[in-house]
Amino acid sequence: MKIFANHAHVFPTDIRPEGDIPHLLQLMDECGIEKAVAFAPFFPQWGDRESDPIHWLAKEIRAHQDRLTGYAAINPEGSDAIHLLLTAKELGLQGIKMHPAFDKWNLKSEQAYRFYEKAEELSIPLDFHTGVHHYRISQYHPLLFDDIACDFPKLKLVFEHVGGYHFFQDMLAVFANHAGSGNLYAGIASVLSPQKQKYWYLGPEKIKDLLWQVGEDWLIYGLDFPYNNAEDIKNDLRQIRNLDISDSCREKLLGKNLERLLTSK
Repeated sequence: MKIFANHAHVFPTDIRPEGDIPHLLQLMDECGIEKAVAFAPFFPQWGDRESDPIHWLAKEIRAHQDRLTGYAAINPEGSDAIHLLLTAKELGLQGIKMHPAFDKWNLKSEQAYRFYEKAEELSIPLDFHTGVHHYRISQYHPLLFDDIACDFPKLKLVFEHVGGYHFFQDMLAVFANHAGSGNLYAGIASVLSPQKQKYWYLGPEKIKDLLWQVGEDWLIYGLDFPYNNAEDIKNDLRQIRNLDISDSCREKLLGKNLERLLTSK
């Protein structure tokens, strides 16, 4: 079974050696993963380098286009956010990673809404962190995504960790409220190991709940590299293979849904 995995954070070697692209490719080979989506570093992680993480990623994955698809990471409240979005598209990056808690912005700010509008216009998917992450919860509570999905009905949205341990039910309500929209995806990353990440843990039973409530066409497996190593990923894949689901459903979760997201307009 070919695996196309989402959600790999990559870095220059001098920022995070174990998170560079050679280490990602090594992990993919070890775990039997054919392709992956690579996220650029967030700007606060970049420091004072002359280049920027968006151009860096586009350049670094050029030699690996058969295996790596690039996403920019953008704070929509930045003064140059729309420019960065257009730059990412021009450079051939396929989506945007967004982390309102890490970058400290409000999901429903005026600037964020302008960014969503442009992303919807350009048919660029937005991949959001969801779940508790040490910032004012009022600024990124998962129920706010209901308004965003209502206000931008053609915008493609991926919700990583599906709200995590604390907000899974809220995130599930958003999915249910937009059943049939064809634009909301559940990111299955760092949710299968309670020892590794207790805030985002869901476990196999909640994956089955998602398949029941949301449907098999809307789940996307992610690595959360380098925060998960090869053994963590092998454990994820073992649990997914042990789920009492059809082979067709498993294939969708492990790559076909992600491929459809990136090729549909």
